[in-house]
Amino acid sequence: MTDGMSLTLIKLTAILYLIATGSFIFYVVRRDTVSRLPPLILGAGFIIHTLGLSAYFMREGFPALTEMREALLFKSWLMVACYLLIQIKYRLNVLGGIIAPLAFLMSLAGIAFGSGSGEIPPDLKTFWLPLHVTSAFLGNAVFALAFGVSLIYLLQERHLKHKRMTALMKRFPSLESLDRLNYVLLGWGFPFMTLGIITGSIWAGIYWGNYWSWEPRQISSGIAWLFYGALLHGRVTAGLRGKKAAFLTIVGFTVVLGYFLWGDAIFPGRHGGRFE
Repeated sequence: MTDGMSLTLIKLTAILYLIATGSFIFYVVRRDTVSRLPPLILGAGFIIHTLGLSAYFMREGFPALTEMREALLFKSWLMVACYLLIQIKYRLNVLGGIIAPLAFLMSLAGIAFGSGSGEIPPDLKTFWLPLHVTSAFLGNAVFALAFGVSLIYLLQERHLKHKRMTALMKRFPSLESLDRLNYVLLGWGFPFMTLGIITGSIWAGIYWGNYWSWEPRQISSGIAWLFYGALLHGRVTAGLRGKKAAFLTIVGFTVVLGYFLWGDAIFPGRHGGRFE
């Protein structure tokens, strides 16, 4: 499959994610809408997204996860996949109203960045590349869902505090359910992030000769790991929950996403614009 065809699939993906965004929002504000339609549209976008990513990987002959376009597209793909899995059990269309626009914006950004050099150094073409990047990105994708759940929690909590139970708020899950889901997501995201750091360190030792070089991306990953570890520890042992836990979850993901998008441009290191 040509690069033009794969780009067309990604553009179609962005269009479907945009339509899904509108359908999720319409579902939230209107009672008489079909609840199953928004996830179905998002699922259709996910299928096209899968085909587009597969086309990129087949063209390269290797999972091309080291350029900005592929990194954004792969991370948004994982985020949507995790949401669709959660949707099967929890039926959180409200959360889809946050995930769908995030996926659309990340897909749009991936298109805007265009393709990079497309050439992966031979020494990087090992199984450590997909293992490290997939585990790290999967952790971030789960944290993105926790971010969305936390936003919904704070909005619901604010309306309950001011005793403004509108028709919109009746579409939201209970605070207890949202808090419990936040805990579950943190419990899944942290091990994936840990695996990403471990595999990255092993790969660095093989490729660069040292396991930890204190470069900016390693430092930022270590700080994020400590932050989420402390947050999860607080939830398990210190009874941290509710509004504080939701706020800290939002802070953590905002910092991680901010560094992912702009960190290498501000603090260049060995990764140098690559996202392995």
